[in-house]
Amino acid sequence: MIDYTNDNQKRENVIQFIRITQKLIEEEGIKNVSIRKIAVLSGFHSSALYFYFKDLNELIMLASIMHFQTYSAEFEKQIHTADPYDKFFAIWKCFAESAFQCPCVFLNFFFGKDSDNLLPFLNTYYDLFPEEKNQHSDAISSIYFGKNYSERCMKLLLPLIHDEHTRVTYDNIVVLNEITLSFSKELIAQKCQNPELNSHELRQKMLNMLHLLVDRSTNSK
Repeated sequence: MIDYTNDNQKRENVIQFIRITQKLIEEEGIKNVSIRKIAVLSGFHSSALYFYFKDLNELIMLASIMHFQTYSAEFEKQIHTADPYDKFFAIWKCFAESAFQCPCVFLNFFFGKDSDNLLPFLNTYYDLFPEEKNQHSDAISSIYFGKNYSERCMKLLLPLIHDEHTRVTYDNIVVLNEITLSFSKELIAQKCQNPELNSHELRQKMLNMLHLLVDRSTNSK
C-alpha cells in the first residue's frame, strides 16, 4: 500500500477508496466488488487504484474492518466477565452472532489470502479513521489485535488450561485450537455460500461444537 503519511492528498484519496468500497460491500456484497466499480465511483482510472493498493483484496480487507465495530464493542463487554469459562463462551457467542450476519466479510478477513497478518490492516484503518477505534482495555487489545485468527483463538483457550470445567491442557490445546479453527471456518463458509441457511442454527452448532471440545463432560450445553 502507498505511503500516505506525509501527503494529505494521498491520505484523503485512500480514505475515499475505502469508503466507496465499504458502500459497495454493503449494497452489492463483497463478491461483487471490483476495481472498475470503485474507479467509476471515485472518479479515478482503474490503474490509479493499483498505485495506491497492491491489489483489490488489500482494499477490501481495510474496508471490511468497519463490520467489526459492533462485534468489538460487544467483545469489550464480555472480556470483563470474571470466570474464564463463562468468558470463553460469551466471546464466542458474540463472534458467532456477528460472523453469520456478514459471513463473506468474516471469511475473507479471517481466512482469506491476506489473513495471516491482520495487524497492519487494523493499524492502518484506525490510523485513517481514529474516531472509529474503541478504547479497548489491554486484555481485549491482546486478543482483538492478534496477528491472525489462530492466535486470537489460542489466547481465548489458554485461560481454560486446567480449569475445573474443561478438559483443556497444555498437551491438547494445539489440537483443540486447530479443530476450532477448521470447524468455525467451515460453518462461516457454508453461510457465505448458502445465505438462506439459518443463522441461529449455525450459531448454536458452533457453540455446541465448542462445548463438545472443551467441556470436561461430553454433553453439549
